[in-house]
Amino acid sequence: MKSATTRIERALWALALAIAAIAIGVVAWRREPAVRILADGFIRRATAAETCAPVGVPPQSGPVRLPTCRGTVNERDPWLVPGAHGPDLGALASLSADVEQRRWTWEDVNTVPIVRWDGDTRVVKPGSKGRVLTVRGDIDVTRALAMERAFGYEIDHAVIRYGDDAELVSKRASLDGVLALHGVQRRRTQEGDVLSPNYEWMVSASLDDVRPLARMILAEARRRGASGLRDEFGAFVSFIQQLKYGNAPDPGDTKHRFGLSMPLWCLATDTGDCDTRAVLLVALTRSIGLCEVHLVRDADHQHMLAAAAIPVREGDRLVRPNGRSFVLVETTDDWPIGHVAVRTRGERLQTLFLADVGGSLNGSKSAAQQQPSTPQPISMRAQRTAPVPSTSGRSTPARSRQ
Repeated sequence: MKSATTRIERALWALALAIAAIAIGVVAWRREPAVRILADGFIRRATAAETCAPVGVPPQSGPVRLPTCRGTVNERDPWLVPGAHGPDLGALASLSADVEQRRWTWEDVNTVPIVRWDGDTRVVKPGSKGRVLTVRGDIDVTRALAMERAFGYEIDHAVIRYGDDAELVSKRASLDGVLALHGVQRRRTQEGDVLSPNYEWMVSASLDDVRPLARMILAEARRRGASGLRDEFGAFVSFIQQLKYGNAPDPGDTKHRFGLSMPLWCLATDTGDCDTRAVLLVALTRSIGLCEVHLVRDADHQHMLAAAAIPVREGDRLVRPNGRSFVLVETTDDWPIGHVAVRTRGERLQTLFLADVGGSLNGSKSAAQQQPSTPQPISMRAQRTAPVPSTSGRSTPARSRQ
């Protein structure tokens, strides 16, 4: 009888301890975000091993989860189905040209004399104007459309099901090879595999197509009085800024493109958002070897800027990855080189280094791009002898007053 009583007491104590542990867990879950994040991550990893949950609606920008799960599946891998991700750049060889003549006219904001900045407002000298630049060029609309359709992937055709670790390695390599033809790359994260755009592929594929326009912009800038690398680079930045802001028109398919468009499609539609414009800026400047330009993004993939290796002036905002100084460039608003949004200054930025020369189009990845620098806080302004006023915001176009 005594033995039975002891067992009951032990059971009751164990039950009490379990209830106490559950209560503590519930309190921690409610009060401590870190506990919820840790538990959510554990649950996701546990369920990912058993099911291939569909991606659903992907984020507008940034990486997309690659569904990967263990199991016995006899059906063909979806990315191996002919045309699974549409045509690639090989389709360009059989196109018939559809050339349209274009004319671009814009004011180079970098040449407008600025007295000071009042918050988001630049105060300029009365009656002052910047250089007005004009270039004419041809855009092959058919080629631009084909390049846009080559970029991106069908989400439902990027799902890995595997039986063992060796098969997982093999299928990853197989999928990588197919996606590389469409400017998409896979990378590992703590949460599993994700897919993201291969910016190097986008730039390298576009160099020959944007080079004639880049040469015309440079020639026009010099004809209008540009002297030195910073002046010349400013003509390209202001050209990018005058494009219509927004997502370029849909090319007529269902592929996911991470909110990006190819440089030639951006020019053909005269439209692009921050990351599309930044990629176009890199392509234009690299096509003629003007200067070294890289992409800079925030930690949440909500905004992208560019950073250029050009002469630094007082007041410039910089990023200094690996001890080098790059001047930040806002591509979506009419801010001069080196001026960025007030709120951008507090963000953690990550510099995506691209190759200095044209890369291969067969999907090979720039080592620098695959291992971007640690997120860098925007540095203090360049050294100066006296304080200067603050710069503008990025979310609305710069306003001028005289």
